[in-house]
Amino acid sequence: MNERIRRITSIAIVACATALSASAQITDRPRPAEWDKLIPGGKYVDRFEAMQGNKLSDKVWGAQEVLPRFVDNGIEHPDISFWGGNILKGKEGKYHLFVCGWPENAEKGHMEWPNSTVYHAVSKQLHGPYTIQDTVGKGHNPEAFTLTDGRIVVYVINGYYIANSMNGPWEFKQFDFNPRDRKIIEGLSNLTFARRQDGSRLMICRGGGVWISRTGTSPYNQITEKRAYPDVEGEFEDPVVWRDSLQYHLIVNDWLGRIAFYQRSPDGVHWVTEQGEAYVPGISRHKDGKVENWFKYERAKVYQDKEGRPIQMNFAVIDTIKWEDHGNDRHSSKNICIPLKKDLLLSVLNTVPIDASTPTIEVRIAAEKGFNPSRQLDIPSLRFGSFNEVNFGRGCKPLSWKKEGKDLIVTFEGKGRRICHRLRPSALYQL
Repeated sequence: MNERIRRITSIAIVACATALSASAQITDRPRPAEWDKLIPGGKYVDRFEAMQGNKLSDKVWGAQEVLPRFVDNGIEHPDISFWGGNILKGKEGKYHLFVCGWPENAEKGHMEWPNSTVYHAVSKQLHGPYTIQDTVGKGHNPEAFTLTDGRIVVYVINGYYIANSMNGPWEFKQFDFNPRDRKIIEGLSNLTFARRQDGSRLMICRGGGVWISRTGTSPYNQITEKRAYPDVEGEFEDPVVWRDSLQYHLIVNDWLGRIAFYQRSPDGVHWVTEQGEAYVPGISRHKDGKVENWFKYERAKVYQDKEGRPIQMNFAVIDTIKWEDHGNDRHSSKNICIPLKKDLLLSVLNTVPIDASTPTIEVRIAAEKGFNPSRQLDIPSLRFGSFNEVNFGRGCKPLSWKKEGKDLIVTFEGKGRRICHRLRPSALYQL
């Protein structure tokens, strides 16, 4: 092995393993005053829609705050405490959830998590219910992804499983990490992965360091010396990164403050943080307004459609403070699924790079199944531009618009307006 490549055994330093008092599980984080000026839709948290499910029950475990709930949303089982995991779609059209769990009756309760088993569960519907099909092996905090050659990787703390199909058989291996003479930022656990345009893999570790692997299983090389996270006070963990056709997205959770932040980047290295919460407790609501008020929402993962847009997030949730979840009690944890509002399919038609002197900006809003932009949008209220503008109800106003086939072409004023074209040409909002 090249001397530059060193195998580093990551020490799992996970927040839930630290012996904290119950009172240390929560702290209040003051919000910036400018967040009060954000318009509806200006925060990432505004993207969450009502949960889906058909079986509502209060004859199950859980604190009163999570009863009644959809027992057919995500995955739950009276004998297993679930945690973490994400979803892949199989060639047969079914959805495959790779989630970890441990016996609910374990003497240590929630603190049995280091002895987790990774389960492979399947559903005909994206939101569930998911039914265990088989096991992958021992491990915690799984995240699954597909390599360019079609093989499936299921990352767990301190290694990964790999197989030719989602049904295994699984072989356990360990990643090689090359810090490239840089200090490793807070260890190598709770990794999250995004496919780059060339098929290589970008990874962000729990501490916020950015790493790149040529294949996804070849050595990961650290390319940053500081964390990618917002420069604010927070006990950060649970990053989830993904890439769409334009850019990278990152959500990271302050587990102590119970607030998450949403970030974007054109290259996975240089990040901007949008104002407002990405998610907070209380996002698991039903169509009738009922809220499954889980105490903690952690290990967020996204499911992307064929266009790369996130259309669902799933979370590990628990109904009480982790230290109060004992074996054989009424408390436990599960994985839930919450749909997200889809981004519009936008393309900027200007052939010359946009700057402050650009007189007008032409944007195509594509029609798609179930969405007719000419009929379903309040066009005069649309705003285009930098998130620092449109998230607050400002930005470029439409001057004219026309239909082109089923699509809609909108011409926005441009000159003198604050535009952030490189980072987010899709920043368009309806007031």
